[in-house]
Amino acid sequence: MSSSLPESPPLALPCLTHQQAHLMEQRLLQRAITSGQTQWQMWRQQQAIIVTRKDAHLAHFEQACRVLNAEGWPVFVRNSGGTAVPAGPGILNLSLTLPTTSGLGPDDYYQLLGAPLLACLRQLGLEAGYGPVPGSFCDGRYNLVAAGRKITGTAQHWRAAGSTQGGAVLAHAMVMVAGDMELGTRLASRFYELAGSELRFAPNTSTTLGSLLGWQGSDDEQALRFATLLQPSLTSQQVTD
Repeated sequence: MSSSLPESPPLALPCLTHQQAHLMEQRLLQRAITSGQTQWQMWRQQQAIIVTRKDAHLAHFEQACRVLNAEGWPVFVRNSGGTAVPAGPGILNLSLTLPTTSGLGPDDYYQLLGAPLLACLRQLGLEAGYGPVPGSFCDGRYNLVAAGRKITGTAQHWRAAGSTQGGAVLAHAMVMVAGDMELGTRLASRFYELAGSELRFAPNTSTTLGSLLGWQGSDDEQALRFATLLQPSLTSQQVTD
């Protein structure tokens, strides 16, 4: 399948450090709690391996961090669950932050998050849906899958309600627009090997939108232009509690 890239100027989406992305997510959650505001956010993140709090307790975690950092892949710990994942400029991060509602559960929030992505992919002529991809990193029921391979991973981070304030949820998608996902898969497996875990991931389980659509250009260009295509779907997406 071949699809030309759009001619319209892309959005300005700088690559954030992990610390900057973490602070942004905390601000979004707090805003949802204090003002009831629902917000979509897109960003990219600098090259890294992002792991879970559980991973940080592996026997040789510190050694794994030192080795990978020396190779240009710093390791950071995130709040959400799952497994290690790669981050980089070709991966577009999309989050939906909103106050929690008693009538909605995790599945509902994943579907709200995925709806504009699926709509945008359909416009590009790419059929995708939800489902697991056994052997992929951070596998889950709400991966977005196309041609049998994972193109987007999803996760959620919940802020519990307090005595005087409600709670909030941040649903997050990492959209693999461009980049070397075979390398990313190997690096995620290597983290676990270095850290003393037997967990490994299978090759050819993840791919990029750019490769499926026949896009050309740098990782930066492809990620930014996909964000430009996605933006109208976000502004038209209605989120109701």
